[in-house]
Amino acid sequence: MMMWLYQGATLLIGLLVLTGLVLAGFSLLAARHHFSQATRPAPLKSWPKVSILKPVEGAGPETYEAFASFCRLDYPGEMEMLVGTIRPDDPVVALVQRLQQEFPDRDIRLVLARVQGTNRKTSIMETLWRNASGQFLFFSDADVFAPVDYLRQLVPQLAAPGVGCLTCLPRGVRADTLGGRMIALHYGFNYVPQWMLALRTTGIQWAIGHTMAIPRAVLEEMQGFQQFPNHLADDYEVGNRIAKMGYQVVVAPLLMDCAMPDECFTAAFTRMQRWKRTIRRSRGPQFAGVIITYPVFWALVLALLHPLSGWSWSLLGMVVALRWLLATGWQAALRMPDWPRAWWLLPIVDIVEGISFFGAYCGCNVSWAGRQYTLHRDGTLEPAVLKSPLDKSRSVAIPEN
Repeated sequence: MMMWLYQGATLLIGLLVLTGLVLAGFSLLAARHHFSQATRPAPLKSWPKVSILKPVEGAGPETYEAFASFCRLDYPGEMEMLVGTIRPDDPVVALVQRLQQEFPDRDIRLVLARVQGTNRKTSIMETLWRNASGQFLFFSDADVFAPVDYLRQLVPQLAAPGVGCLTCLPRGVRADTLGGRMIALHYGFNYVPQWMLALRTTGIQWAIGHTMAIPRAVLEEMQGFQQFPNHLADDYEVGNRIAKMGYQVVVAPLLMDCAMPDECFTAAFTRMQRWKRTIRRSRGPQFAGVIITYPVFWALVLALLHPLSGWSWSLLGMVVALRWLLATGWQAALRMPDWPRAWWLLPIVDIVEGISFFGAYCGCNVSWAGRQYTLHRDGTLEPAVLKSPLDKSRSVAIPEN
């Protein structure tokens, strides 16, 4: 019986390795086609007013330059930029004042929001769009850099009939630490290809915060963000609810450069674990399919299952080599700046991805922006609490990291 189970596990894992390699090749080719063969949209006869909306708390070393890139956009229509935060003493307040001084010809405003739910970012976004006056609303994260023709590329796509949401995928840049390079590799060689695989199979019915553009009329019809103030995956909820309203969610063929965090291996692992737990609760049973996209992870499991067999370690080496070969082909289109320094980390990232996948089923706590939360099955958050062993009726909030 044990021998039968052992052989069955070997066969199953071997099938997962083979399937993972096939899907890796297909998804990387799909990604290269999506981003390399895209044609520039025809310009509009009349360019609508656009609101650039930045929900943020705190400011890092790259924040000013990231925000300034949006102030330098070449857009023939009217444009405004609203930066939202919660505390009037937030470091981003001084940053906005500096932007106003250095770009006096731009309409740049600071908006203070009040917390309306557990997700502080959602509270800021709700306040931002209600203070904006643009016909099209472009939400984006604080670490995103925009190319000068950002709006010229995206506004015509968002203005197409039936489109209710447009989103852009990330490319990691300025990765100066081990953890930062891991996140950049995750973005470029796992996350983007997985999106392309979904786009070619099930279709995309969600969005991501690197760019989340919505016509004002659609957001008004959805009643803004008031229906999900406590959900962790606010970007997923936006895209998913808009798709359920009958609108199309478009993945634009534009990769957004995102500054990578200065963090260590452990912090990067924690970040990827949070993402996996978030996606699992957002996508439900569909999340299980992600595990077949990590062939290096399964090849390692197979080698550990047969530690004394030379063929298993040879197979692992072959899978790693094929993974690098496929990634090099995609890199020609991705053009991740730190690839020459980070390529050797890709198999390690794949293994971490596999471990964090199973970790998504083994816990419900997440760390986000220095705060600890409990993530429920429906995707909602609540602050994590630590029960005292001496008094079960008393709870103490876990302090910020």
